[in-house]
Amino acid sequence: MAIKTENNYGRKFIKMIHNPQTRLVSLLKQTAYVGLGFLVMLLITGGRPSGSIVGLSVVLGIGFVAWDENNRSMK
Repeated sequence: MAIKTENNYGRKFIKMIHNPQTRLVSLLKQTAYVGLGFLVMLLITGGRPSGSIVGLSVVLGIGFVAWDENNRSMK
């Protein structure tokens, strides 16, 4: 599959998304941070979080992953 790009950013992005090691490291880092966030949420709520707190944690986790992927793709 050939993708034509006119700038250096496009080449870096294409090279990065095809590098399995980069993708795996990013996935593991994101999983660790989101898991740590859920652990902190459970510790703060004493193991009995309300539905709204769990929902907020899920939204924050999704937002973090989207933000991190955006930052990673801009490098």
